[in-house]
Amino acid sequence: MENIYRITHINLRQKEWWKEIPEVQLENFPWGKNSNEDYRPVTSARLGITTHSDGCESLSVYMETNETNLRIQEKGFGHVHTDSCMEFFLSPCHDDFPKYMNFEFNPAGAMYLAIGDSRQDRTALPLENYRELFQVKTNVYDKGWNLEWHIPVSFLRQYFTSVDFSSGKIMRGNFYKCGDLTVHPHYGCWSPIDLPKPDFHTPAFFGTLVID
Repeated sequence: MENIYRITHINLRQKEWWKEIPEVQLENFPWGKNSNEDYRPVTSARLGITTHSDGCESLSVYMETNETNLRIQEKGFGHVHTDSCMEFFLSPCHDDFPKYMNFEFNPAGAMYLAIGDSRQDRTALPLENYRELFQVKTNVYDKGWNLEWHIPVSFLRQYFTSVDFSSGKIMRGNFYKCGDLTVHPHYGCWSPIDLPKPDFHTPAFFGTLVID
């Protein structure tokens, strides 16, 4: 059964804007480290379209997990998937332009971002101002950590010229939770991936994102 998420327009001026939109759980952990250790941190994601005070729109992402034994090595732009990490892969014009972006963050707000149509064909986008551009916020607390960021439509249109946030438009993507070098390596996803080995770079298994 195909995973479908309906994206709603929301008011960003609300302090906890994510509470107004649907939540999905990352319940699929197809690759346990071994039969004795299959770590599955409870992780959720929310996605909405927000309008800023200047009238510009963003795709806003909120993710939360109960992971507590954190690994935080990267501090800026780098390969954060080896740390405690939450990710969102987005193909905003999938039917016409198969390339996708992978947004990856650790609890310190360190980031990795790249674009391409597969794992092998990717170009990193090391933006010096990514924290300000995407308004990255992270929060670590006793029972886990959360993450929020906002992707301006103007940024997406630099790479996907036909991006459209109008009602009825369809995008493709997936939410992920991982930590390759954490105490308990794990690989979780929202839209299930049917492969024998961990691989998030699988647009064939992306879920459907429908704009209401």
